Amino acid sequence: YFYMFKKIKLNLFILVFSFILFGCISDVDENNNRNYDLYSKIMCPVCDGQTIGESQASIANDMKNIVDAYISDGKTDDEILKYFEDRYGTEILSAPPNSGSNAIVWITPFILISLSFIIFSGWLKKSVKGNS
Repeated sequence: YFYMFKKIKLNLFILVFSFILFGCISDVDENNNRNYDLYSKIMCPVCDGQTIGESQASIANDMKNIVDAYISDGKTDDEILKYFEDRYGTEILSAPPNSGSNAIVWITPFILISLSFIIFSGWLKKSVKGNS
């Protein structure tokens, strides 16, 4: 009798633990993370330097509702971003695509840093030679 009670207790524990474990796995968190990720990729059209996730402007709230509705409809992130890009232009995206004229925005910092390093290295060699 004691052995059977112990086995039932163990099985009950495993069952409860399974419910807790699998009950925590939900699509809601994934969709919320996806929402906030998309909010951070879309700029507020009336705010200076704020994404719709940071802004409390009414248009930003409307845009959040559109994102939420499109996610509920099963649209992909690229489709949602494309919708806003078609409607507002590429400047609505917080990270513009690195193609076309936008490639300059992505390449310029690397070029400037490289040139600065080369100039600094030349200056350093010249000053070391001058001191010796």
